[in-house]
Amino acid sequence: MADDLFFTFTLSEGSFAVPVNYVREVLNYEPITSVPKALPYLKGVMNIRGSVVTVVDFREMFGFKITKPMDKCSIIVLEIDQKNEQPLVLGMIADSVDVVTKLDVVVSENYDFGTMPGRKEFISEVATNGNSFILVLDLNKILESIEQEIEK
Repeated sequence: MADDLFFTFTLSEGSFAVPVNYVREVLNYEPITSVPKALPYLKGVMNIRGSVVTVVDFREMFGFKITKPMDKCSIIVLEIDQKNEQPLVLGMIADSVDVVTKLDVVVSENYDFGTMPGRKEFISEVATNGNSFILVLDLNKILESIEQEIEK
């Protein structure tokens, strides 16, 4: 994966990335319609050019302290392929967005970095960009976790 491009962003104090092919677009914050009885990190839905898109706050899902108000955040619109289904379009709240870049993957057998208790399966790999460590998210594992929590 070292030759692949990644889209980098921040959640709380951490630096994260997803493969750039998952990113459809980045929006400035827009109002989100709440959905009653939804999981706390499922913030609601928004209308993007006639499509209803679910918006997730990964900061809250990962247990981070939220310091930046939502209306000062960006929404990264992701498109995730699903087995035998239409791709899932999902909005992700990020404190800030960074760049599209190549990252150097760090070989490590320990993916317990103390950043997300009980959520280490959400990290597919660790990479560096200069002197900074960046955690690459496994969006499919995150979706599986959300689906399991909704089913409970």
